Amino acid sequence: MITRLLVHGLGAWFAVEAASGRYPRPIAVGLTMLVTRLGAPATGFAMLGYGLKRLSEAGAFDGWYGPGPATRRLPARAPLRRRRTRSARNG
Repeated sequence: MITRLLVHGLGAWFAVEAASGRYPRPIAVGLTMLVTRLGAPATGFAMLGYGLKRLSEAGAFDGWYGPGPATRRLPARAPLRRRRTRSARNG
């Protein structure tokens, strides 16, 4: 039962990624045909994935991801001082 659900979900995920343009067209068509051969659960997962992807692209989940990475400012460092060394000319 769990294995079938995993296979259907994985097939649907590949189909959604293929439809979004991640793979070349022949591979996308092949993956879509594979999902239709897997049956109703995979097709349902694919339709759910298509819907979620469209909503995400439209910005429906922008507030769900939380604030972006915090930009922490480091304290300003004093410029490095060069050591004075004796030059070969001064002996």
